[in-house]
Amino acid sequence: MFLTTVKILLPYFNLMTPDQFLTFAQVLPEPLVLITSTGEILAVNQAATKLFSKTSKALIGQQLSEFVTDSPQKVSDYLRVCAQSRQMILGAFTIHQAVGEGIACRSQGAVIQPRSHDSPAINLLRLEKRKGNEFVVLNQKIHALSQEIQQRQRIQLELAQSNETLKHTLIKLQNALESVQKEKMSGLGQLVAGIAHEINNPITFIHGNLTYASEYYDDLLNLIHLYQQEYPHPSKVIQETIETLELDFLQKDIENLLSSMMMGSQRIAEIVKSLRNFSRLDEATFKLVDIHEGLEATLMILQSRFNPSTQYSKIEVIKEYGELPLVFCSPGQINQVFMNILNNAIDALEEAEQLRSGGSPSPESTQNYSSRIWIRTEKLSDRYIAIRIKDNGNGIPAQIHHQIFNPFFTTKPIGQGTGLGLSISYQIIESHHGRINMMSDSAWGTEFSIELPIVEESDRNYGNPF
Repeated sequence: MFLTTVKILLPYFNLMTPDQFLTFAQVLPEPLVLITSTGEILAVNQAATKLFSKTSKALIGQQLSEFVTDSPQKVSDYLRVCAQSRQMILGAFTIHQAVGEGIACRSQGAVIQPRSHDSPAINLLRLEKRKGNEFVVLNQKIHALSQEIQQRQRIQLELAQSNETLKHTLIKLQNALESVQKEKMSGLGQLVAGIAHEINNPITFIHGNLTYASEYYDDLLNLIHLYQQEYPHPSKVIQETIETLELDFLQKDIENLLSSMMMGSQRIAEIVKSLRNFSRLDEATFKLVDIHEGLEATLMILQSRFNPSTQYSKIEVIKEYGELPLVFCSPGQINQVFMNILNNAIDALEEAEQLRSGGSPSPESTQNYSSRIWIRTEKLSDRYIAIRIKDNGNGIPAQIHHQIFNPFFTTKPIGQGTGLGLSISYQIIESHHGRINMMSDSAWGTEFSIELPIVEESDRNYGNPF
């Protein structure tokens, strides 16, 4: 926890005066010392004064070597190493006591302000009181193993932060819907690809380092086993520490932890790939496109909504794909049309199920009435293809059929719909010189029909035909 705190606040330490550092450090329970690389104590918190049994006034401005039994050269060498590293450097001191034996302490130190022409480097030391002077190899390796566990926890935290970043980005996308409508979804591909890019960077780092982390863990574990073979009868202190740490459990649990993190990072990588395929930002605005590929990418994005939940039963997707030629269109925009229509179909099926079952799915209602979506594609002629998406929900009332493509018209409750999805879809299909129509009846549901033109090779030679 201390290492994580220092890593986060390190940029702010560079700007702190000793008094400001003291104000911050007073709230921390660990003994902290702000000290120059030459050994002069600049500031201490209350925990450090208790450890030294001195007042802060008696410590500040003095040399650390005056208060420890270790040689001044040893103290100087340690502080010089700390001044050259942003990573925490381990050390050991024995604090002098007026009566009785000195207090054995372990030190962790790192530079927070590098040396300049006018002043020496400033280090931050964290002291930890030890019960004895037994700084044996096993203790050091167990501490290193603890650091590895903390590193796994930091990786999990970074993954959670990446997910939180994605949530905030999606919220921004929702708040920007009106602007997206005015720009006719020209920025949607950039937004989705930007999200994928932001996730891809940290998840690539995490996924790539998991392999090394696993290797480091194996090396540390082998060293511990070798130590146990060479020294089968450790001291009582070591035995108690092993029991406290539950070393056998840690060995097994870390393997499970690494495995689950690897699976999670791979799943996120697959989602990022789907987002990129959906946005198609890396491709030309208009190009030859396999319509079925776009449909499959959209279905994968929506897969979680098709799966059963505590509120809704599974939605069955029936694909009836015909043989289609490649279509010259904007893949990102066409995929957005598919997304809007399929989302509306899912909403209609969930609403119909709530009306039938009162809000919770039952085996009887699922058996008697299954929620289904049909996706049919066909070549209408030498000039047009058709994509039909149908659901078996309750249909759309006839009196509002003429309004469904109007901007901001929605039948959903406040906060659940913007009324922009179908309006944007209509404009996209119109910009492709295509047609979009809707048929609906309470007896069988709703069907959207999309017709797109097939552009001949001779037309494409003269650039964008639209």
